[in-house]
Amino acid sequence: MTTTHSDPVPAAGTGSSATPVPARPSHAKRLVKIGLALLVVLGGAYLVWRQREDLATAVQELSLGRVAIAGVLAVVGTMLIGQIWVALLHGMGIRPSLRDSHSVFYVSQLGKYLPGSVWPVVAQMQFGLRWGVARRTMLGANILFMGVVVASGIGVGALLLPWSSPDGLNHYWWLLLLLVPLAVCLHPRVVPGMLDWAFARIGREPLGVRLTARGLFTAIGWAVLAWVAFGLHLAVMMDSYTSVGPIEVAAATGGMALAWAAGIAFIPAPAGAGVREAVLSLTLGPIIGVPEALTVALASRVLLLIADVVLAGVGAVAGRRTSA
Repeated sequence: MTTTHSDPVPAAGTGSSATPVPARPSHAKRLVKIGLALLVVLGGAYLVWRQREDLATAVQELSLGRVAIAGVLAVVGTMLIGQIWVALLHGMGIRPSLRDSHSVFYVSQLGKYLPGSVWPVVAQMQFGLRWGVARRTMLGANILFMGVVVASGIGVGALLLPWSSPDGLNHYWWLLLLLVPLAVCLHPRVVPGMLDWAFARIGREPLGVRLTARGLFTAIGWAVLAWVAFGLHLAVMMDSYTSVGPIEVAAATGGMALAWAAGIAFIPAPAGAGVREAVLSLTLGPIIGVPEALTVALASRVLLLIADVVLAGVGAVAGRRTSA
């Protein structure tokens, strides 16, 4: 009898003490995730609302159909940009679930619309902790990400613009000089080695990981596909002003790749504001006229913002369903 009475008592006690304690933090986490998801959606909606006049002008001048198609291509291109980051994470041995990695990337991308353009990096470093990844490793992944985007953007611009854009060699000859150093910098061991050297100078631990060649080349492949999608995104809108063929698509692709790279390189500008439009006006102006090129560039910025907001909203909802 002693045994039968003593066994259920601790079992009941264990159940009563263990059940409510974890329920509270899980409920709190759920509320926090819901709040963050709402914050992301509302913040993104506010960003789009601020650009409503530029969007209305684009629809008026370019037609609703072209703007809609260009918007879909903007979403596709943005998703391909996200795949660059995922490929680099995998190449460094960091393998969160696809849903979780996309959720983190798309939500953090709204930070690039704040001055400084470093907020996505800060957010991703913090998110990496829930995957058990050190901040310095996530910093390395983000530097590699920006390196691949900038290098591939300049590389695609150097290959396409000199022959596809009027007076291309006069304006863009200097891009050809960057191809060799860019190829060297994209070697899988160069950037991690430079980061290890920098960390050693400030007394921090090295990365402890290296990027595989497969991860690098996969990321570059996604980058090239992204530039093609963004080039088609511009070409659809350019069709309002001129007949668009392979040469015009090549100029749009090279121009967008170079404009995106320049926008990232100019850190103080939120999401490359002003820099991207200047490069696109210079690139597309000789083809469709400078005022028309500026209209296309501004419409592109609004559509890319909407793409970021849509994907961030989807990512926030998906992230809310993913256990930390």
